[in-house]
Amino acid sequence: MRRSAPRALRVRRLGCLLIGHGSRVAGANRVLLRVARRLARQVPGWAVEACFLEAARPGVQDGVERLVARGARRILFVPYFLYLGGHVGRDLPREMARARRRHRGLACAAAPHLGFDARLVAVVADRLRRGTSRAGWD
Repeated sequence: MRRSAPRALRVRRLGCLLIGHGSRVAGANRVLLRVARRLARQVPGWAVEACFLEAARPGVQDGVERLVARGARRILFVPYFLYLGGHVGRDLPREMARARRRHRGLACAAAPHLGFDARLVAVVADRLRRGTSRAGWD
């Protein structure tokens, strides 16, 4: 009977790099780290790391290094951005190209940014209700 390796030692060939903008305010960055932890529980078989484009660490290439060290040979760059702007349209493709140059044979692809999603409308409606309540307008 073959035993499987302990969870921490298993090689994850698929890597998810969750990428946020980053902030000088540490508490703001913890939100993305929390999303990454929850996401990792929902996508078994994937190695998940969070990173930031600006103003915070780890940076994108740091995240790539962590995933490669965990055995990832395919990395999906997942932008945690609402809009298709310069970061998503210009900076992420540059970071993917840089990762490929640094790691021979590494496959990189990009997932779509958050953009419009009806599920986000429900989140905004919830915030509207909460804001109304906090303001005493209910």
